[in-house]
Amino acid sequence: MNLLIESFEGGIYLAYQVTDHNRRLVMDSDHHPKKFMSLNQVRDHFHDHSITSATLVHNSAYDEMCGEQCGSDTPLSVDLRW
Repeated sequence: MNLLIESFEGGIYLAYQVTDHNRRLVMDSDHHPKKFMSLNQVRDHFHDHSITSATLVHNSAYDEMCGEQCGSDTPLSVDLRW
């Protein structure tokens, strides 16, 4: 299984299961997006799955929030070694 983990302001992470060209948001038991509060919590949630790769993606709105011209619109992407 491949995971894509998006990081959001406030320490919230959403995880997607990625297959070929599709990604599926991980949902909770009430069919709402499952919110994680840390990368360790994501890893623990998938402890009994075979993770092939995990990638952390972070989009920063820092420049825009400070009134600066937006820099790169390319998100920070980090391969996690789980």
